[in-house]
Amino acid sequence: MKHHLSKITPLETAKSLHAAETQLERPEVTNGSPVYVQVRPQDIRERLELFQPRRPGWGTRTLDTDYVNKLKTRITRKGELDPVLVVKLGNDWIVVDGHHRLAAYQKLKRTEPIRCEWFAGTVREAMDASLSRNEKIHLEVDQGDKAEAAWTRTLLDWSGSGWSSSKADVVTLTGCGEGSVAQMRRAVKWHHNQRTGKERTPTGEKLYVRLGPDLRVHPWNKVKSVLNDITPKEWDLNEAAAKLARNLVMRMTTKLSEDPEVTAQALWLYNRDQYPKLVEAMQAYLRGQQEAERAEEDEAAYERLEAGE
Repeated sequence: MKHHLSKITPLETAKSLHAAETQLERPEVTNGSPVYVQVRPQDIRERLELFQPRRPGWGTRTLDTDYVNKLKTRITRKGELDPVLVVKLGNDWIVVDGHHRLAAYQKLKRTEPIRCEWFAGTVREAMDASLSRNEKIHLEVDQGDKAEAAWTRTLLDWSGSGWSSSKADVVTLTGCGEGSVAQMRRAVKWHHNQRTGKERTPTGEKLYVRLGPDLRVHPWNKVKSVLNDITPKEWDLNEAAAKLARNLVMRMTTKLSEDPEVTAQALWLYNRDQYPKLVEAMQAYLRGQQEAERAEEDEAAYERLEAGE
């Protein structure tokens, strides 16, 4: 099952999750210690719709090329890295945590087996481990990706898996802001009430009319755009920016981010007449992002006040 990350929705994740739960093989654990297996790097598959916390909806890469190269050098000089975390779905070994390490081994064309930790929990617990391990000990997960992870967990039923879907737990696991998670939960409630005819509200009607009967087919950034009254024209602008970002990634890899001064001068040389407008647009965008962050903080404070905390 091949998924393009920019098109993954909570509904697609739910379908893949259900299929994976029927295929899962778990190791026998006798004393609570980790179970290790030897697997060749080329035999380890990816299921990015389940086990990849970086969701590049705006065109960015799932892997950091510079970091992969550093790991490649580390392997060459000092040997194996920490074990990659895997699950077994049917006959396939699937990477849960360690996508960069796996990419480094594959870039080195490593054919010998590597030591992997066989995750002993459920598929849902493995999804949570993929997120929490990246947040704590590896490359930081982007804020937008944290929000999409929180949105998925807000929509899907995590009960019965040893994981609570309360607001506090979603915030703790994903690192998404408290105000954002509260807004997600309200959006789900408003949309559900509109769909079922219970306690209809103008916001619920707006969500239902613009997004349809199933919120699971939309990423959070699309739902949030409706809540924030972003017009179709503004959304088209976001889509155009995403397309350009994907093209830049494919053509330029990390070149634009390696040296900001070189990038700035290159853009000026590329079109010096548009350069002042570009600077102005970037400043306006940054101001908008900062205002959104302040609004989220204010909303979180209001939520705590309402809860009597």
